Amino acid sequence: MFSNYCLTFSVNSFIVFLSMQINFESVTESRPTGVQSEHSIIRVYRRHAARAISEERWEVAEIFFDRILDVSPQLTEAWLMKGLLRQYCREDDHAAIRCYRKVINLCGENVAHPHAQRARASLGRLMTVWG
Repeated sequence: MFSNYCLTFSVNSFIVFLSMQINFESVTESRPTGVQSEHSIIRVYRRHAARAISEERWEVAEIFFDRILDVSPQLTEAWLMKGLLRQYCREDDHAAIRCYRKVINLCGENVAHPHAQRARASLGRLMTVWG
């Protein structure tokens, strides 16, 4: 079972398409109850973040990404989303760079990981703009 959130938002003529996908199938079948509740909490926070983004309430969306990271600090998806939010909605390139680097570090040597690829591409675009 996949939980998908496809979010489109625009800020200052930027259109960003964000896709959030996590496979919870194995989690609910083989993990202890505490881990199941952890993923339930993350799903609730993701829904709240998606709603906040759809309403262009960037600060609220970031609060929910921070809450996700409090529960699961290794979740590259949340770091990537926070970086994109910081870059395109809050115009905070320095924070976006920190988030993208965190994604790349968490993915380690797995250069094929989709979150690492997106983070590298976003980081590259930022560095090109900075010259």
